[in-house]
Amino acid sequence: MPILYAIKGRRFIYVVLDALGVAGAFSAALMLLPDAVAGATGERIAVWAGTVCAAYITAFYAFQVYRVIWHYSDMRDMYRLFGANVAGLVAAALAAFVFGLRPSPAVIVLLFLIAAGFTVLYRVIVRDRLGRRPFIPTGGPDEGAPRPRRSILIVGAGEAGRMILSEYARRGWDHSIVGFADDDREKIGRIIGGKMILCTLDGIGRIMRRYAVSEAIVAMPSAGTKAIDRAVAILRRENQDIVIKTLPVFTKIFEKSLSPDLREVGIADLLGREEFAVDAAAMVERFAGKTVLVTGAGGSIGSELCRRLLKFRIARLIAVGRGEFSIYSLAKSLEEELYYLESGAEIVYRIADVKDGLLLDGIFERYRPEIVIHAAAHKHVPLMEFNEAEALQNNVLGSRNVFDAAHRHGAAECVMVSTDKAVRPVNVMGASKRIAELVATQYFLEKGLHTAIVRFGNVIGSRGSVIPLFREQILKGGPVTVTHPEVTRYFMSIPEASILVLNAAAYANGGEVFALDMGKQYRVADVAQSLIRLFGYVPDRDIRIEYTGLRPGEKLYEELFYDPARLSPTENAKIFRLNAPAEGYDRAALDAFISETIPSLHTLDARAIREAIRSVVPEYEFELPASSPGRTRLVI
Repeated sequence: MPILYAIKGRRFIYVVLDALGVAGAFSAALMLLPDAVAGATGERIAVWAGTVCAAYITAFYAFQVYRVIWHYSDMRDMYRLFGANVAGLVAAALAAFVFGLRPSPAVIVLLFLIAAGFTVLYRVIVRDRLGRRPFIPTGGPDEGAPRPRRSILIVGAGEAGRMILSEYARRGWDHSIVGFADDDREKIGRIIGGKMILCTLDGIGRIMRRYAVSEAIVAMPSAGTKAIDRAVAILRRENQDIVIKTLPVFTKIFEKSLSPDLREVGIADLLGREEFAVDAAAMVERFAGKTVLVTGAGGSIGSELCRRLLKFRIARLIAVGRGEFSIYSLAKSLEEELYYLESGAEIVYRIADVKDGLLLDGIFERYRPEIVIHAAAHKHVPLMEFNEAEALQNNVLGSRNVFDAAHRHGAAECVMVSTDKAVRPVNVMGASKRIAELVATQYFLEKGLHTAIVRFGNVIGSRGSVIPLFREQILKGGPVTVTHPEVTRYFMSIPEASILVLNAAAYANGGEVFALDMGKQYRVADVAQSLIRLFGYVPDRDIRIEYTGLRPGEKLYEELFYDPARLSPTENAKIFRLNAPAEGYDRAALDAFISETIPSLHTLDARAIREAIRSVVPEYEFELPASSPGRTRLVI
């Protein structure tokens, strides 16, 4: 941390208050003990007073006290302030002897107590009073505020629970917290932050009834899936309608507030995704101070990428998306996110379709992004089977437009978000993403653009994914529809996928294909059963599971790479690098597809489009979809 720093704006008020406080402490000490300084003259006392004030302010500056944002301070900051007071006192005592004064120990101690008391006290008031102003999002004064008579129980009285209570207190919402529940019986009856640890997990029901608990926060990020499952099951057993939120395990990688990472409990908690680490230092080094452009910024992955990037001190974020409402929603959520962060990043929102090369080029020319993360794509497999031309226009031509604009305007790096369905594709969506990967490879090999590709599987809760559909079906009373009893899929949460994409981007030097460790594949039928149980029902008794057959373009299992032997590890155990990234690249076939097939898509029938795709992706296998898509299952 640099020793020298600027004191700007409102922070200068602290310097003035400290100087006045120390001067007042000096005067009070001499008034209370007027004969406690031997050799005192008016001139010497005046010079010593000025020196004392200067010594204290210098000590506070040297101890970095004026860097602290006191609205968010904790005990470590108070220790820093206390140490600065001690250093100031020592300097003041030495100055007295230099000026020929002999103050008694009593006056020195009194000076220290009054000065330290004042400088600590008013900062505590700033933290605990001014810092507790209500949080008012941009959507209106009532949006985001706690509901009337909401009663919240925090399950877990460890560090995560304490931090959640601290965050609620800072925002003036701590009156909603009724207390804690924890399985450590020795903690029962103790108090954290003014709230009592009321019961063990087995006693939750009694507390929920006594305090009419309407919401629970499971704050046990390191306890493991079984412990979280048990807590959720107990809460659901007592109240089917209770709102349950949990902390994902990976929030521990951030030192900022944990509250933005609270989310309602879902299937991710039941799949048992393991705790993982990320290389935060590499991401800060790669992204800090940079202008980063994200395409598809209004989508599930794109919006989360934007949120995560703000935590790595980027200079400017250019969020590009074609959906007006999705970009509006992103802008609203990022403004709320900035409330928690010390980010000074400029955020620019642009409505643009990646298929519009001229509009995209204008955005790149104006903002000159240094890093581009290309997440815009059509991803719904069955729908793209009947909209082949749009899939190719968006996923292939759109990607080419992004790479071309990045190359023309000097972007240092362009990372494309891809999919496991690009490996040995059996559907148009996967094949279109595979061609987009080949376009990225071409721009690296032939134009020197540092492109990289990151592949991963299904994302829990993303638009069009199976989990929101299952939720909807359960809430309607069923049935829950699964395509095939043996169909398996990878599952990863949106935040987990996004942070690993950024981590992979931090390792990219150009031309790489990265594959994320998705863990094991899960039978979708098992996922459906787990979700039904999460809602407190018994599968095939309360909610029926119905098997409907594979939809157009679906296969029973997914792959992330062609040959596992060609994978090599990276610095992160969850990220692998493919050693033959240019495999399958045929320049002539790709150029012909881009220059001849893409412009004539509107004239080609379904078979002709698929045969053209196969000319570029020989491993692509297809069956023509039913001739009446209106009667074909696209959703369930």
